[in-house]
Amino acid sequence: MNSLFETLEFDQIKARLAGHCVSQFGRERADDIRLFSAPAPLKTALDQTTELRDLSDYDQPPPIENVADLRTMLKKVRLQGSLLRIDEFVELLKFLQVIRNLHGYFRSRRERIPQLSKITSELVSIESLEKQIRACIDSDTQEVKSSAGPTLSSIRKNIERTKAAARHKMESKLKSLAAQGVLQENIISVRNDRLVLVIKEEFKRKIKGLVHDRSATGASLFIEPLDVVDDNNRVRELVAEEAREIERILIQLTDEVREHQTEINRDCAVFAEIDFVNAKALLSRSLKAFQPHITEEPVVDLAGARHPLLLLRMGENRAVPMDICLGAETHTFIISGPNAGGKTVALKTVGLLTLMGLCGLHIPAQPHSRLGLLKNIFANIGDQQSLENDLSTFSSHLAGLKDVAERADNATLVLVDEIGSGTDPEEGMALAVSLLEQLTRRRVLTIVTTHQSPLKAFAYETEGAENASLEFDLATLQPTYRFRAGIPGSSYAFEIAQRMGLSDELIQRARELVGAQKGALEGLILELEEKVQHFKKLSAEANVKETEYRGLLKLYKERYQKLRAETNAIRRQAVQEAEALLKESNAAVEGAVRHIRESGADKEVVKQSRQVVESQKKKVAKLKKQTAIESPPKQTEPISKGDYVRWSENGATGYVISMPDKKGRVMVQYDSGMKMQTPASTLEKAKKKKARASVRFTAEQEKSYKNEIDLRGMMSEEALDALEQFLDEAMLAGFHSISIVHGKGTGALRKAVARYLAGHPQVQSFRLGYWNEGDSGVTVADLVGHEKEHDAIDE
Repeated sequence: MNSLFETLEFDQIKARLAGHCVSQFGRERADDIRLFSAPAPLKTALDQTTELRDLSDYDQPPPIENVADLRTMLKKVRLQGSLLRIDEFVELLKFLQVIRNLHGYFRSRRERIPQLSKITSELVSIESLEKQIRACIDSDTQEVKSSAGPTLSSIRKNIERTKAAARHKMESKLKSLAAQGVLQENIISVRNDRLVLVIKEEFKRKIKGLVHDRSATGASLFIEPLDVVDDNNRVRELVAEEAREIERILIQLTDEVREHQTEINRDCAVFAEIDFVNAKALLSRSLKAFQPHITEEPVVDLAGARHPLLLLRMGENRAVPMDICLGAETHTFIISGPNAGGKTVALKTVGLLTLMGLCGLHIPAQPHSRLGLLKNIFANIGDQQSLENDLSTFSSHLAGLKDVAERADNATLVLVDEIGSGTDPEEGMALAVSLLEQLTRRRVLTIVTTHQSPLKAFAYETEGAENASLEFDLATLQPTYRFRAGIPGSSYAFEIAQRMGLSDELIQRARELVGAQKGALEGLILELEEKVQHFKKLSAEANVKETEYRGLLKLYKERYQKLRAETNAIRRQAVQEAEALLKESNAAVEGAVRHIRESGADKEVVKQSRQVVESQKKKVAKLKKQTAIESPPKQTEPISKGDYVRWSENGATGYVISMPDKKGRVMVQYDSGMKMQTPASTLEKAKKKKARASVRFTAEQEKSYKNEIDLRGMMSEEALDALEQFLDEAMLAGFHSISIVHGKGTGALRKAVARYLAGHPQVQSFRLGYWNEGDSGVTVADLVGHEKEHDAIDE
């Protein structure tokens, strides 16, 4: 396994993963990473990484801090009567604080981390122990607090009083001796934790006391006066009492830690796992990686896969992605192409991402990538020469192939670089083909690289095997590193040699030596390469055109919706005017009838009433020329009480409130508020909705418009303004098509007109004129719809 990790550079991924850990616990967990052997725990590990990354990306990152390795301390605690040092208590206190913070963080988010909660729910916050340690230990000064116990507090007060008394005596002595000139320095010094004075050597006899030290030159003596010896002795005694009391407190605290050692050990193990999962989430973010789908079937299906180390080193834009699918229909890929073209990188990318995914790491590939739970991965990449075992490169190569032949099954990934190399080409290829035939029959997931044509032919002829290559730019003879399935690659040896300056004569002779058959095969590959790159260019251009088309389509839809809204507004206004006029007319008729009745049918009143009615009739006739109320198909169903109906005479709608009388009339409560006896034969059933109207234009109106506009001599902006107004008039007139004269000239006006028409919602299509229509100096446009009377648009 270590050899596989090194071959596929997974050891570098492990190192980066360990670098994201904050504790020794986590680093050891990262170093011990292994492939999963069952799908359920693998999916759980991947889900946990995803959940923690989501918390970091969309919430607050977990409060994970660096903590000390407590295992040595916990071993010491197991011994009864053992004593932890103050610095060890400080480290333990920080650990307990971090655990408490993590416990609260994950507990408040447990609904969002169902898989991660399987780990975090085991955290135990030991707040009682944390409070006891904090009450006794000062983390900043790393000293036992005086508040740790009344005895310690009393001792420290006595020490301070005794020290103060001794210093007072020393200060009095200092003033007295300073006046006598016997002091070398006018200070109170300390030697062996005792207060002393610095006396000149020649005056040592004048001072009664204990000599504690002599200066390097011998000119000064450090003397403790006899009258402060008792005080200094008392201080020493009190300091010893303080040390004993501190030891007693620490032993008591150690006993408390011993009581909780099981919980602390569990927290250490859980913290290691959280640190490890957090490191996986941080690595995922740095790689812009995703969680792959884990399937039961053996498959390696990678989309947009990038080599993680190249991605970190070169950036996302320069690390070229690749798509590859092994296990569905294709089980063997033969990758061919020139040296330094990216074949080995492609091989390592597949192997490394498979390793990462099966170890529970996110991979730098698209989220729909799939990985089957493989049992074995074999990688034979690079120089396998072994001096220790006295094996040549080819012998070592064969040893690896022997292992593959004996152990590989359909849940195995096999990666072989330059298969069959290192010996006679024909014999090496024969061995390679034989092995690949066997692996393909077993449905082993296999990727090999080669320069040899027989293997390209094998991939072409064998079901389940497929050629592949890394794209090579024929113009620059430089690799693009784009992986292409289904297309073999050429070695481009002669082309590269020619680019490097080798003579044509030498290259031509080399072509002859290669032979016609191989030359023809390489020629076919080159021709295929040229066609692929040509069609790729066409595809790119088509994509650009498609983008332009989509933009124009969006513009068309926007302008169509705008025009539709404006049309609806006009129709709503027309209907409102019609309803108002109808109401006014009905009121006029009713008023005329009332006046006639009140006047006793006076001739003058009758005449005036007729004039009023005739005036209203003229208004209605005028509005009908502009606005026609849509008439639905003739209703053949009988009219009954409660039906919602439309009066065919004027389009008024309302409810039938009585059954037909002897004359076939029914009483209708119209929406305008008026009740009227109306012949049932003139009523049609209608749906309860807002009025629908359509606009009709008369022949006289149509004749006032032309279906051609001349834009020659205008600037583009002026021409487009005129064209916009012309199109509005043409739509109102109901023209099917229009002609736009722009002339030939430089073509600038023609292009501007084309761009405008392409984005107009009422233009169905357009073209340049035929020879008898003005040729390229005229654009003919077909307008949307083919009827002059446009159906109303329901609100």
